Amino acid sequence: MRDFLLRLVAARSPATAEQPAVQVLSGELAALGFEVTTDDWGNVIGTRRFGPGPVVLVDCHLDTVEVADPQQWSHSPWGEVAGGVVYGRGTVDMKSALAAVVYGASALPAGLRGTIVVAGTVCEELVEGPALSRVLEQVRPDVVVIGEPSANRLMLGQRGRAEVNIEVIGRSSHSAYPEAGVNAAEVMADVITAVRGLQFPRHPDLGPAMIALTNLKSDPYPNVSVLPDRCVATYDRRTVLGESAADVLEPLRELAGGIAGRAGARVDIDLARSEFTTWTGVEAAVESFAPAWCVSATEWPAAHAIRALGAAGLDPRPGYYQFCTNGSASAGRHAIPTLGFGPGDPGRAHTTDESIDLDDLYLGAYGYAVLLRALLAAETDKPALEQL
Repeated sequence: MRDFLLRLVAARSPATAEQPAVQVLSGELAALGFEVTTDDWGNVIGTRRFGPGPVVLVDCHLDTVEVADPQQWSHSPWGEVAGGVVYGRGTVDMKSALAAVVYGASALPAGLRGTIVVAGTVCEELVEGPALSRVLEQVRPDVVVIGEPSANRLMLGQRGRAEVNIEVIGRSSHSAYPEAGVNAAEVMADVITAVRGLQFPRHPDLGPAMIALTNLKSDPYPNVSVLPDRCVATYDRRTVLGESAADVLEPLRELAGGIAGRAGARVDIDLARSEFTTWTGVEAAVESFAPAWCVSATEWPAAHAIRALGAAGLDPRPGYYQFCTNGSASAGRHAIPTLGFGPGDPGRAHTTDESIDLDDLYLGAYGYAVLLRALLAAETDKPALEQL
């Protein structure tokens, strides 16, 4: 398992260029007896069938963020083991989960019921959900497990995410005669100030909805002696359960529209779009809206998973992801019961010297075996978890 993880990390796989990791994952799945296919988007789908019963899909995205400057790393960003720790881009987010679930699932004995599907999905770092949605059109699982890092604790939900562009359209003039124009940047400054005063709902488990300014650009830029006639602000809006795209957009349109109108400007507000081409050549254009999701700790599958993890000696206390995941597709869009579980400290994701302790990796594989066996078992079964 450790060597498999090192090969995955060495297979550099930024979003839209995941083919090296696809080849490593496909080869390992085939060697361990999984049926392996790759779909038109380049997602890897590995299947292990036990017989009639539920279909459990575990999703782990193959893509990683880029390494900005390898010289800043104290260990190789392409895989190095030192002091019981594996270093490298993607060790936490989220190639350790792939290694752990592949070996955890392959260790399960014959005689269970149902089917396990391991999905290595693409382009999650660009936009959460669409690649998994493509897999769900083909597999139709009864339950999904998202393998994002959770320090080997069960996760029951997450806030959603929308990326919103606010564009103010003013009127250019020479900066010596500002009264002849409408300065889009100044109008945007008023909009930004007003957005800070907006109130958002709170969910008892997921926490508060929120908004954060992430980009700001005026046009023309750079310029000399010209009032900008356009200014675009991009906001990251975190949503709670039940909030739709309209719930995100309408308050902003009302607020910004009033400010712009009083200043003699116009405003356009809409969801950002992510446009990309997968490594297989599929061109995609997706609106940036990923719904929040949450499952009950007292109902299947969460209650079953909590009991099994606790009985096996793992931390049974459920939690909630602070970041957005592909669960926005499985639970948020497709209404499939969804859980989260994965090795690694999420605080180490995307960092210089990203790393995972080998003990966490091995515990993650054990946790996946426990979790998958529990989800495949009939309600009357009492699996001998200590045999895993």
